[in-house]
Amino acid sequence: MSPRDPARSALAEGWPVLLTSVVVGATFGVVARQSGLSVIEASASSLLVFAGASQFAMLDLLKGGAGAVEIALAILLINARHLLMAASLRPHFAHLPVSRRLGLAYVLTDEAFAMGIGWFRRGHREVSYFAVFGVGLWLCWNVSTIAGAVLGAGIDHPERFGVDFAITAVFVAIVAVSARHRTDLAVALAAAAVAAALKLAGASTLAVVVAGAVAPLTAVALRADTPADDEPAARDVT
Repeated sequence: MSPRDPARSALAEGWPVLLTSVVVGATFGVVARQSGLSVIEASASSLLVFAGASQFAMLDLLKGGAGAVEIALAILLINARHLLMAASLRPHFAHLPVSRRLGLAYVLTDEAFAMGIGWFRRGHREVSYFAVFGVGLWLCWNVSTIAGAVLGAGIDHPERFGVDFAITAVFVAIVAVSARHRTDLAVALAAAAVAAALKLAGASTLAVVVAGAVAPLTAVALRADTPADDEPAARDVT
């Protein structure tokens, strides 16, 4: 795909992530309805929060009887990683007016960050790549949330269809698309190991935060010990 056509490149490279986000969004809609939320409430969550991990954590907290303040603080803690992602992207967006930067911030997610930073790391400068992928992800997530919420009340035990693995599939797709060096793969494996260990220990919400902190620390440690000419794990096919 020609780098001169960043919009098409975003869709051509990002379609596996977009596809899996449809499954995760529908799953959220189903689980939200079965957790007692209305279709409007489930849709509003995806529209206003637009952060899958924290939205699922919200449902777990609601089921556990948590209060509004506790839920808000938990979501704030989980989404704090967006500050680091925004800081990493800022040099590429600094030339844009504030209104456009705010719009791009709205569609900033783990998936959009991974796709966007990978694009910029390859030497491209077109912000439209990030914008097209981010808006595409937003559409997939919100439409599938509504679909899942509308159909969710009639689906008993959705976990038997394996939908509980859907959010994991999204991040597997992100790694498959964006990992291009041995360092990328090592960081992903380290974060996955920490998150899995905490998940098994019963600290699901904490797993996201701790794994998010481990990833950049691992990257810094590895880059300090890795030659600058580290061989790519996958060739750039764009």
